[in-house]
Amino acid sequence: MTVSYICSSSSFPDAFNPWQAPASLHGKPGHKGSRKSQGHVADMASCTTLLGPPPSSSSTSSTVERTTVTNMSSPKTTWEDLSRLGWPINEVYKKANANRGGTMKGIGDLSLNSGIAAEYQWWSYNTTIGQPYILGRRPNSISREETAWSYDNTQNNRPFEQQWTESWTNSSSATLTVANSASITLSNHVTIFNVASSGFDISISTESSSSETKETSYSLSSTWTMDVGPGEKLSLIRVITTISETAEYGQDFGLESGSRVGTKGDRYNGHYYWGMSLNNLLNNPRGRLNLQGSSKNVTYSFKLVREGPKGRTSTPLPVDLYEASASQVAQAPVGVLANWTKTATEDVGSAPTEDMVPGIGEL
Repeated sequence: MTVSYICSSSSFPDAFNPWQAPASLHGKPGHKGSRKSQGHVADMASCTTLLGPPPSSSSTSSTVERTTVTNMSSPKTTWEDLSRLGWPINEVYKKANANRGGTMKGIGDLSLNSGIAAEYQWWSYNTTIGQPYILGRRPNSISREETAWSYDNTQNNRPFEQQWTESWTNSSSATLTVANSASITLSNHVTIFNVASSGFDISISTESSSSETKETSYSLSSTWTMDVGPGEKLSLIRVITTISETAEYGQDFGLESGSRVGTKGDRYNGHYYWGMSLNNLLNNPRGRLNLQGSSKNVTYSFKLVREGPKGRTSTPLPVDLYEASASQVAQAPVGVLANWTKTATEDVGSAPTEDMVPGIGEL
């Protein structure tokens, strides 16, 4: 199978060969009499890769496309980087030499960010590829109940009333860590949204052992009027829920689009020097950066349990988080507030529940 390129020009010579690019596409003129000054420089980097035999000389393709990688913030690719991506220099040479008809003499005819590649600005850079993705998650939830307040009025025939104020602290935290260092040099940042279902978005450097943490806690309070009817027992139950999660994420990395390697050798299709697309040549080499996210959320919710002659009723006590602590909660991330509300609703429900007790009545 042959990898061919359809290059571009609005003024290709007659009997156009799709492997040949005009001398003006890239590069600088050399000294008089040199091979470079004779227009024998071509660029395969801005060509479209096709699988199959090269098109015939009667091809009429004339799409113009020029790409130049000028990202000064990304690290330049090294031969060691390519080797770690599964392409040692000898294998790169074999692919490049095959794609220019075996006209190269050895690995010394390859240039990566130096030599003729640098002269004609055929650069190659490392970068992250696409967006991070979830590999797996392990959630865990533990709830416990405590009696915050209780009054037994079963022996009285009059109602009882008392004001009760409850104070508590909701807290949330999340950490994102680079679990394994990238095999190539990177200078990017990766952002994970809603790390480990915490409600926090965290951006982290791709450098080895990087770790970032976000956390918040809010002191809250609410006051209720406890009305206990004759012959009843009323209890305020405090439900404390701790939700933790560990999540694994992946982020692919490789070479920037437009990254090239310079090649030289005997004249091939009218040129001695060719710049080849590394992604096309090496089938888009990729590696994966693994990241680990963890989170912990502690949420309080409340319910009233009323026991009497007719049975037992459990009623959730809704808490308006903004009224409980407007100045603090207003600054909480929306995702964190949503988690607190969701947890409270799941723990105590959204409507009263009754457990009826059979009694003695007339038939």
